[in-house]
Amino acid sequence: MIKILNYKVLLVFGLIFTFVSCTKDWEEMNTNPNQPTTAPATNILAYSLRYCGDAFFDDWMGMNNFLSYGGQVSKIQYIDESRYEFRESVVNNAWRDMYNTMLDLKKAQELAGEEENPNLQAAASTFQVYMMQMTTDLWKAVPYSDALQGEEGVTNPAYDDQQAIYMGMINQLKTAADMFDPGSITSKLGEGDILFGGDVVKWQKFCNSLRLRIAIRISDKDAATAGQIFDDIFGNPGKYPVMESNDDNAFLWWPGAAPYKEPWAENSETRDDHGMCSIIIDTLKALADPRLPVYAHPNVDGEYVGIAPGAQPDDIAKISRIGARFRDDPSGFTPFLRYCEVEFYKAEGAMKGFNVGGVSAEDAYYAGITASMEENGIDVGGLDTTYFANPVVAWNNDIKQIHFQKWISIFKEGEEVWAECRRTDVPLMGEAVGSPYQSHNRPPFRYPYPTSEYNLNGANIEAVAGGIVDYFWGQQMWWDVRSDVH
Repeated sequence: MIKILNYKVLLVFGLIFTFVSCTKDWEEMNTNPNQPTTAPATNILAYSLRYCGDAFFDDWMGMNNFLSYGGQVSKIQYIDESRYEFRESVVNNAWRDMYNTMLDLKKAQELAGEEENPNLQAAASTFQVYMMQMTTDLWKAVPYSDALQGEEGVTNPAYDDQQAIYMGMINQLKTAADMFDPGSITSKLGEGDILFGGDVVKWQKFCNSLRLRIAIRISDKDAATAGQIFDDIFGNPGKYPVMESNDDNAFLWWPGAAPYKEPWAENSETRDDHGMCSIIIDTLKALADPRLPVYAHPNVDGEYVGIAPGAQPDDIAKISRIGARFRDDPSGFTPFLRYCEVEFYKAEGAMKGFNVGGVSAEDAYYAGITASMEENGIDVGGLDTTYFANPVVAWNNDIKQIHFQKWISIFKEGEEVWAECRRTDVPLMGEAVGSPYQSHNRPPFRYPYPTSEYNLNGANIEAVAGGIVDYFWGQQMWWDVRSDVH
């Protein structure tokens, strides 16, 4: 039967090509405009930006897992994830969504190349690296050099070690940075740039600020490479600009109407499973930090109270909820990278002897805090005599101060918060209350590998999975040089 149908199809196409003069409009008439087979590169960029914000800065990823591991948000109901009791389907979906979105960005780069649009090609490449860093910082060794090649027949990609992945990302970002041309009048980003509204310079700044993020991440493991990145950027600031104010923040602002509502706000319409973690609440209270009422709502008693990761509250009304700026606005934002982070990168880079354009670690440190305050609507006029006068905040040439203030400032950047906690041990945290494992002295080192990979790419994943303990521990990230942690 199948053979008969195939012959009929061939006959039909033979007749079509025989009578082409009568059917020259056949393709146009038989193309459904509502089901396109290709899309402009700018549309694919828009979809990728939106999907990343929706899938990795939502309740499942950001609030349930990463911000709990990083001491900023805790679950107050259905607290399994805060205790590392993961759901296989969530892990499988995260892996699938990461690679599907990176594949879309690869397509966007290819189409932008065909469209002779290097700025759009560089933007898509930049965001692909952004997602790949998230991917490897979740799982460590992952498919990289063999990845995204299903159409070329690579269905069981090999895994690359994390060092190789980082070197590849560094090279890709350098290529993208060199590709941007803000002066080009023919290379526009199009309506799909829902991150920066078509501003090529802001994409340049995002690209180079992301390069600094990567450099700082590896700086304790490979100081030479990190220093080269700093020297490349600050040695030629005209060619490689970085974020210079909060106007440059890489924030994805949501329209606010279904289906495009800010994910935390949308979750709050039907769920009340999350509260503030005691670690950040207690920190902000101890510092008399003016960001406290921005980050958190007071509880029913008018007080700010958090709960430890994994703990079961006696009364959820006694736990402060996430602040209005971050959770109550369906037209709110998803933060990919902030200007204040760049100042903290400079501060740490200066302490490590890198080229940071002549700024001192102290000045960059205070600039980072000030930028965070301004971002959160705080009047910074009196910081010198109030917040900066606090002995814990006042600069004392301790790199841990930089780490501590950056941790406070990057609230809501779930995976980045957790990654920096793993790199710096700031703040110092132990295993969650109620964890079924209870044999570890730190929060997780990694995210569990998906069962889908064990089932479909077993030989390759088994080659890199040795030493993993209790799904989350046993393998520290390549850039994680902490000792005596388990």
